[in-house]
Amino acid sequence: MQYSFVALSLFLFGQAVAKPVAPSFTSTAVVGASFPITKATFSGPRSNATLSQSGPHSDSTQQEFPATLLLCEETGCASCLGFDLSTAPSGECLDPGLSFTSAAISQSSGEGLPFDVLVGNVDCGGFVRIPQVNLCIALGGTFGTFALRD
Repeated sequence: MQYSFVALSLFLFGQAVAKPVAPSFTSTAVVGASFPITKATFSGPRSNATLSQSGPHSDSTQQEFPATLLLCEETGCASCLGFDLSTAPSGECLDPGLSFTSAAISQSSGEGLPFDVLVGNVDCGGFVRIPQVNLCIALGGTFGTFALRD
């Protein structure tokens, strides 16, 4: 399973050079620190959906944005820079200009996203998918890039 994920990463991003991207804000408040924390795991494709207790509602409009990727220097999603996911390009390896050890997607609606958010090492490889919104992921190492995948 881990091999297929690495192969998929290489196929999507090749031997890419990360494109620099500027943060949309610097978090001095502890936005991500209030989220539950879990360890990163390699897993197969799955959307970043976080459904309400009553399940999906076909008559409601999905509230994808605002959604902010928090990349954090501390394991518990503190000391983060925020990146607006509505403006980030899909299918490109992006360089946030910092090393981070935890990450989260902050989304006020909690509805999840119709695309994957991946974090990777500095050479745009070894990507790990953030499995859901409003959950702090302790990455178990130092990462330096991210990408969106449709």
